[in-house]
Amino acid sequence: MAPIRDLRVEVDKDILRKNEIDANKALIKGSLATAILLIILIIAYATGLFKAGPKVLLNVYVSFPIMIVALLSTLIWQRTKYIAYPGFKYFLLIQYILVMFALNILLPKHTLLGWAICLILANHYFRPRTTSIVFGIVLVLMFLALYLGMLYGEWDANLMDAAREVTIGGETFKVSDVTFEQRVAYLAEQRANGNNRYLTAFLYYYLPRAATLTIISFICFALSGRSFKLLQDEVSVAKQNQKIQGELEVARAIQASVLPTKFPDNDREGVFAIMDPAKEVGGDFYDYFFIDDTHIAFVIADVSGKGVPAALFMMKTEALIKSLATSLHADTATILERSNVALCANNDASMFVTCWFGILDTVTGELRFSNAGHNSPLIISEGKAQYLTARHGVILGGIEMARYKETSIKLKQGDKIILYTDGVTEAHDTSNGLFGEQRLLEFTQAHASDAPRDFIPELREELTAFGGGVEQFDDITILMVEYRKGAIITASRTFPADTAELDNLFNYSSSLLEILNFSKRDIIMINTALEEVFVNVAKYAYKDNGVVEVTLSNDQDHISFVFRDSGRPFNPLERADPKINANSDEREVGGLGIYMVKNIMDAVEYEYVDGHNVLTLIKKRNF
Repeated sequence: MAPIRDLRVEVDKDILRKNEIDANKALIKGSLATAILLIILIIAYATGLFKAGPKVLLNVYVSFPIMIVALLSTLIWQRTKYIAYPGFKYFLLIQYILVMFALNILLPKHTLLGWAICLILANHYFRPRTTSIVFGIVLVLMFLALYLGMLYGEWDANLMDAAREVTIGGETFKVSDVTFEQRVAYLAEQRANGNNRYLTAFLYYYLPRAATLTIISFICFALSGRSFKLLQDEVSVAKQNQKIQGELEVARAIQASVLPTKFPDNDREGVFAIMDPAKEVGGDFYDYFFIDDTHIAFVIADVSGKGVPAALFMMKTEALIKSLATSLHADTATILERSNVALCANNDASMFVTCWFGILDTVTGELRFSNAGHNSPLIISEGKAQYLTARHGVILGGIEMARYKETSIKLKQGDKIILYTDGVTEAHDTSNGLFGEQRLLEFTQAHASDAPRDFIPELREELTAFGGGVEQFDDITILMVEYRKGAIITASRTFPADTAELDNLFNYSSSLLEILNFSKRDIIMINTALEEVFVNVAKYAYKDNGVVEVTLSNDQDHISFVFRDSGRPFNPLERADPKINANSDEREVGGLGIYMVKNIMDAVEYEYVDGHNVLTLIKKRNF
């Protein structure tokens, strides 16, 4: 579980980093908007739309360009890696606060909302502590800006009791024209006369604005706290989702391990398949497995629903069918009936599965199959593709007393069966159209000569191209089998070198030869040859007890029996064939047994390998 835990740590960092980056971008947008506003203001002052004294105008013309450049520079930072650094927010906040500080000095009448914007932008970080720190800084800087503005900025008419002129030292001046020295003298004169303009500014200017900002700050603090709680909830949900995702990945790996992933491509069969789930795990499955040396079973199924419940039901169904097929050695209809009864039991979720199940005799080409409500497969025979229609039974897991019918067909050399789920025919395109059975038939006909390993990937690409980027709606599962005539089997058994074992030898050989469809006459003749070889080994190979290993191998056009023993070296082929037509006086004693073996079999070979006599009997056959 360690990888899952590491992923949860990463998702924490990712969410917090993303939130901080988004907040930085919001602050940068605020800086950009402020810079644009400053450009508009400087144009307004330059055109005389806003009246100001020469000193204020000088400050505006010097300070505004500096602030504009500083604010617009954040656009450059937005495109760098620094925007994701945890401490970068402090740089952006301090820069913006300092710009508001400068504006509040120069334009004390117009920048209260600028301080509020500082709090709102800080609130984007969802950190109550950050909001509180910004609020404290704003209160201090607003206090300083108030008194610095009285001396250097645009004089607030409210401080002058709405007067447009001021008398200083007996002289009258326009408020907009007073110099720094005249301001200091005027404020000192007013204080001496009991009219402390500093105290008045504090009480009637600063405190109301501070109270307003405090209310805004409390609101921002509460919003920030709530937002931070939501952020923590998002992190918690992301952790849980990541954990679930990790567990689903494990489930997907387990599900994939159940399905065959290594496919044969030899003289006995060509098989290939894919299962592409629409979600992390799917409800489709396929399987192929040998029931015995010459019979191979194929199954494809589609469970109702998707996701984990379907995957669990799928694994139960797959295990049932495989277990019953390998243990019962029954017909396909019986296997589906027994599977259906088991699936109906305790099926509280009312799930069901469509299924196609077939058994192929790799020697004779006979394919026996039953269909439980599944899509009709396609068959390619002699280059022509068509649907393999047969009566459908009801779905598995639906009705406990359901019965199924087995159908049998004979495959020819090179015939191919394509099994698929409805995720293929019901694949959607951008217009919500379906891939459909006709399009599938046409594709199959166009690729009738393709081997399974080529056909299925090409069909999957065709489905992807048809979808045009539409999200996969259902699991897509395809299984293709190519019949290649003649099974190749190898079976070995070791017998004590004792003539009492002849019956066991005959039972062993006869059962395999029957599977390979040898006639009774051929079986008797082959057993006669086997008896002659086995008796010779039992009587002459060993002084004491010994064993002989007999191996039957079936190839495309012949079978072979290999006798292996560790007795004394002896090559029976060195002896010349006896003269059958000679009279008894002229005919040598012995040699008739091996002569008979040579005549029954098509070839007899001997070699001495690693201390063992190895005698091979070969019999050709026509399928």
